[in-house]
Amino acid sequence: MRERIENFEHDVATMLDQLYALGAHPDGGTYRSLYDPAWTRAQELITSWMVERGLDVRVDPVGNVVGRLRGSGDGPVVATGSHMDTVRNGGRLDGAYGVVGGILALGALARSAGTPTRTLEVIAFCEEEGSRFTNHYWGSRSIVGLTDEREADRSVDKAGTSLAEAMRDQGLDPGAIGAARRDDIGHFLELHVEQGGILESEGLDLALVTAITGITRWDVVVTGEANHAGTTPMNLRHDALAGAAEMVSAVETAALHAGAPAVATVGRLSVVPDQINVVPGKVVLTVELRTPDREQQVSAGKAIETALVEIAARRGLGIDLDLQHDHEPVPMSPDVMEAVRATLDESGLPYRRLSSGAGHDTQLMSRVANVGMIFTSSRGGISHSPLEDTDPRALGAGVAVLAGALRRLAYGS
Repeated sequence: MRERIENFEHDVATMLDQLYALGAHPDGGTYRSLYDPAWTRAQELITSWMVERGLDVRVDPVGNVVGRLRGSGDGPVVATGSHMDTVRNGGRLDGAYGVVGGILALGALARSAGTPTRTLEVIAFCEEEGSRFTNHYWGSRSIVGLTDEREADRSVDKAGTSLAEAMRDQGLDPGAIGAARRDDIGHFLELHVEQGGILESEGLDLALVTAITGITRWDVVVTGEANHAGTTPMNLRHDALAGAAEMVSAVETAALHAGAPAVATVGRLSVVPDQINVVPGKVVLTVELRTPDREQQVSAGKAIETALVEIAARRGLGIDLDLQHDHEPVPMSPDVMEAVRATLDESGLPYRRLSSGAGHDTQLMSRVANVGMIFTSSRGGISHSPLEDTDPRALGAGVAVLAGALRRLAYGS
């Protein structure tokens, strides 16, 4: 394997530590939200790393940083990268690893292989997490043409600052958002930590990603009748919380019945009037279903909806099921998967095929490019946490595989 693991192991760990320090929080973890001061320093650091490795660097109209290794031909761009923002009290790897790994991979290819046939790029997406303005994937959605000035004007953070105002503070023009859209990217390959415990449980460091999960999400309102908790007999109650409790169990049962890889979660629940001595009159909850199998997604989704409606009817409760979104799974492109598979086989490193249970910029980039992903293991399966960690050698191995796959896609070797 030409891209040797030990060539990357030290650099990737050092660069991740430097990025992690930007936005470090006193209570642990780090926080870089879109267009905040820590984000700005991260953008500057990432730009300096790209320049040091001889890449041509530009910042697009929404703040995505693009480092380019120009090719000799006119074919579509081969790109890699990930996001530079974090969740609150986030770890050092999510997003950052794909940015650092992409910079190191392009730098290594420039040194060892010279000018590629197809132009290579590493993209540090300005935002993916939605932790400030709650509109996820601002960077990659802008590249595929799914954002506009109206959204920037409407989106407001907790301090009352609009996304458009935050852009202007960075010297960016909300009126130019449409110019971030691109149609010249032919392939996109993202390096990311697994954010789960499957690889570690099997003693593996690497995975060839086959698909990104589909996500179906509902907001559910269960309506009963609030009444005195001491004077209302059990047989005369219309207890919205008791009904919601049965619904939570039904959601779990539906996922178990569907079988792996389906998972379903009730992650948020609020009770009205939320008093000790009042029978709850209303409950608002969220239901989320995830699976990389579209047929399973549809059938399990119908099972969940049917079960919740039946429970409400049997208990004399009202129910409002509001489908928030139904995103289909995104399969990885065969040619990108083949480039990763061939590199993994050449390396002799053990790996497995694995679908992603989390969303990634890659699923947005699939609208304009052939896409793929490489996973490295996550210690304890922990992510979105200061405890997020991966063995340095596994991190180096991931970068080496990324470089090898990019070599195949951009140099034809």
